[in-house]
Amino acid sequence: MTHETEVEQLRRQLAAASEAARDAYRDTTRLIRLLALLGQPGGPDELMEELLAVLSDVFFTDVVCMARLAGDRLVVTGSCGLPEGDPAFTEGWAVGESARAALAGAEPVAVGGGVRGADAPGSVSTLGIRAAAWIPLSAEPYADTLLVLFRTNEQPFAVSDLRILSSVAGRLQLALQEREHNATIEQLAHFGHQLTRHLEVAPLLDEAVELLRRLTRADRAWVVTVEGDHAQLRAHRGLPDEVVAGWPKPAADELATCETGLPEALRVAVSRDDGPTALLYAAREQARPFARGTVELMTIFANHFGVALTNAELYRALAERATRDPLTSLANRSALVSHLDQALHADDPTRVGVLFCDLDGFKSVNDLLGHEAGDELLLQVAERLRRSVRPEDLLARFGGDEFVIVLDRIRRLPEVAEIGARICGDLHDLFAVRGEQVHVSCSIGGVLGVRGKTTPSAMLRDADAAMYVAKARGSGQVEVFDEDASHRSRDRLDLRSELLLARDRGQLHLAYQPIFVLDSRAIVAFEALLRWTHPHHGNVPPDVFIPLAEESGAIVEIGQWVLEQACRQLAQWHRLPEGRGLGMSVNLSPVQLHSPRAAERTLDTIRAAGLHPADIWLEITEHSYLRHEVTEYAGALGAAGVHLVLDDFGTAYSNLAYLKRLPIEILKIDKSFVSGVTGGHLDLSIVRAILAIADSLGLVAIAEGIETEEQRTALRDLGCRLGQGYLLSRPLPAAQAGLLLRPQEQMPARARNAR
Repeated sequence: MTHETEVEQLRRQLAAASEAARDAYRDTTRLIRLLALLGQPGGPDELMEELLAVLSDVFFTDVVCMARLAGDRLVVTGSCGLPEGDPAFTEGWAVGESARAALAGAEPVAVGGGVRGADAPGSVSTLGIRAAAWIPLSAEPYADTLLVLFRTNEQPFAVSDLRILSSVAGRLQLALQEREHNATIEQLAHFGHQLTRHLEVAPLLDEAVELLRRLTRADRAWVVTVEGDHAQLRAHRGLPDEVVAGWPKPAADELATCETGLPEALRVAVSRDDGPTALLYAAREQARPFARGTVELMTIFANHFGVALTNAELYRALAERATRDPLTSLANRSALVSHLDQALHADDPTRVGVLFCDLDGFKSVNDLLGHEAGDELLLQVAERLRRSVRPEDLLARFGGDEFVIVLDRIRRLPEVAEIGARICGDLHDLFAVRGEQVHVSCSIGGVLGVRGKTTPSAMLRDADAAMYVAKARGSGQVEVFDEDASHRSRDRLDLRSELLLARDRGQLHLAYQPIFVLDSRAIVAFEALLRWTHPHHGNVPPDVFIPLAEESGAIVEIGQWVLEQACRQLAQWHRLPEGRGLGMSVNLSPVQLHSPRAAERTLDTIRAAGLHPADIWLEITEHSYLRHEVTEYAGALGAAGVHLVLDDFGTAYSNLAYLKRLPIEILKIDKSFVSGVTGGHLDLSIVRAILAIADSLGLVAIAEGIETEEQRTALRDLGCRLGQGYLLSRPLPAAQAGLLLRPQEQMPARARNAR
């Protein structure tokens, strides 16, 4: 070998070594860059996008993509070089010979010198591809995912290129699996939180199908609930109308098979102790298999969904309990007010009606047959009312034996009255309760409200007031309030509310009207009369505010206050020489008579003021019904020395039995008879009869409302010895009333001597 030959050989060896070193450096640089990218944090989609871009750069490719086998097609799942919307992402490519060989042998395959036929599929075929490589991501034969690279230059993929690509592909698969797993776990936890925030079933189902579709990367997703023998489609994404129209289906058929008519579909069940309660479906319109582990993901998702569904159903049950009457399952007061408020805020030219219904005679049934029978009767009444109301109306149990009906889309007040009358008629037939035939009727009050101008509380208040007016007319009556009547009702209720505070605000005071001997005009007693001076309404008449006090129950405390004030005033007058033996007459409400310990409390008040019970006259109005316990009350007071007066005698029941039952000592002749004593034969005869009754029973008679001298003379001539009225004196404040006192006879002896 010559010297020149040796030198040339050494040069060639050096050049080869240099090229090998360059290739090794290039390959090492490529591998380091790719491995560094695989080690960076991020999600699977970000890793795929960045890695494909780097592969395209370092291997000088025009197109590089990740493709997955779906049936007989390769569907591209990620790419650098293909335009967005390329059919390869949805329809996929035909599987060429090189791709099939790479998948079957789990070995990389490279083609150079021009790529033709199915090996250059779809839009790639138009690029003039000269070299390509197919790299399986798994070392297992018949894997389903390939890394595919295409070049338009003539340089084929070298063995070293394939070796690096195989190494990167294996690591890429592991990295993608790990990141997809972590991302999926994080996504599942997030989805579980999103599901459990729903407290209503409908929005929960709607969001569940959307999350399920995203989790499984499905084209369609739907939820079916199993309810008894039926399976019902509850929410979906992507189902065509003709499929939706096919529900509900027999539950047995739906549970037996997963036939969806789609090439790829998965199903998991949401189960409880008693079996499946829901089915979750995910499906694809093309033959693209779901990723491995998708069923496991759906199972975990189904567990989250099952918990959220249970919570939503529990919330619905609690909400149902909070808005439903537990006995009748009707809407309760809270639901009624909410519904009425929504109706009043609706954009509708019609009006809203309210019927307030109170059962007549229910208490008697309850007392006679027991509370269980009362509950049974309420259930039957509720069912009858359900059949009576219109579909668009709301029926609610307001409490006790009260029901309220909200009438929507009402135009005129007579419609409210007509519906109320029909309901009264529907309740007319007897009810069978515990083997007994029971009759109850219904008193109904109705109002009509203008949307946007009234409130639920105002309508319920006015309807309640109208109901009481109906009840006062008799059982089974209907009363509807127009706007003027509603205003009067509101004014009355406002006045009742203010009366509760009137005493503390110093608006109540007493006036005293003297009771005279008609002959001598000597004062034998004063009647304490309650007055209310309102800052805006002025002097409110007693016949207005006394009934209000009785309705609210405030009369008990107000009456006690009146007795205390009157007793203190009488004690002061007794300390005057001209006031000795003076009596004080105080009115009692029937409500006071029925209150517990009434007699004991009354006597304690009298004695606390330093008076003797005989100094006090207590007036009982004949208009009221006096229960049996009032006899005991009156007997205790009479035995202690209190004088009982029967007020307004002859104006109402004229129940002479009161004179027998109660220790009455004094009768007061009502002013309606006194006013006609000088002009009418009938009134004169009535007064004469009352005086005859009083005389025959040994009672004192007092004439009220004497306004003229002729009346005083006529009464005196008839034998009446005591009287009161404007002729003698108007009711006066205590200071002015005290000026009327003169030396006079003692009482009660003077009252008895005046007979």
